[in-house]
Amino acid sequence: MKVNILAILCAFLMVSCDDGDIILTSFDFEEENLQNCGGPGGYLFFNLNGANTESLTLRLGTTDELFTTSDTLVTNLDGNTNFVNYRIFNSEVTSDYFCNEVPPTSPEVDIEYLANSGVATLITTSIFSDNDNLSVEDEGTTADTDMDGLLDFYDFDDDGDNVPTLLELDTENADKDNNPLTNPKDTDGDSIPDYLDNDDDGDGVLTIDEDSNMNLDPTDDVTDVNVGADYLNPAVSNTTDINEYREHTYDFQSSVVIILNNLVLTDGNEQITRETFNMGNIDNIAVGTVIITPVFTGN
Repeated sequence: MKVNILAILCAFLMVSCDDGDIILTSFDFEEENLQNCGGPGGYLFFNLNGANTESLTLRLGTTDELFTTSDTLVTNLDGNTNFVNYRIFNSEVTSDYFCNEVPPTSPEVDIEYLANSGVATLITTSIFSDNDNLSVEDEGTTADTDMDGLLDFYDFDDDGDNVPTLLELDTENADKDNNPLTNPKDTDGDSIPDYLDNDDDGDGVLTIDEDSNMNLDPTDDVTDVNVGADYLNPAVSNTTDINEYREHTYDFQSSVVIILNNLVLTDGNEQITRETFNMGNIDNIAVGTVIITPVFTGN
């Protein structure tokens, strides 16, 4: 029985074969080597093999701002706006090659495969923090006390009274245990801590409405300096109709994993196919602060 050695090599090494011309390709990329550059309108992700002579690149033309929240983005590759290419260079290549608007002339691309079909899936995982010294476990992952659209664990004003949660906890730390939830403030003694109570002093006037100067900050409205702010003084019940939340901020830190499915790369003659390929992951691909004013929902 005759054996086609060339055919076996092609199948085993994932090579492009053309009547005796064998081009070895490793297609060997470490997941943690994934890198990125660009932004809305032109996101670019690339991975280099261990020898820095082969690259796998994904370009996404979406104008959306990615990586600010946990999300799964599924994009069909079309060979134009969204595509993957695989290149083999004649010498080592660095990240500068990919992130320049005009790629350098060296190294040269010996071989290039383009994918005009397949699916790219970006799985973004984001961690949020409202800097109120409470953990996600403390506040829960689904609670939205004031129903303003921001879950408590990244809402710096959980009860929507325009007084930051941080100011309504165990701020004095009298017990020295450094746990803000051990003795959180409960001004009216109703067993609802102030940071979850929209009427802190129990005088029948919502805390948000005890804001005489209407600057969205009830903490600086003081009728009796011996007691403190009106929203903590049950003897004062001046009412001002406030129908706006103050500006909120929260920090985020995001990571991403990119999976390619049903990938078909071609140089016009030969093909490289991958049913599922983990292109890699990038930790801390985006870190920043979101500034937002929630839509007022009333109380």
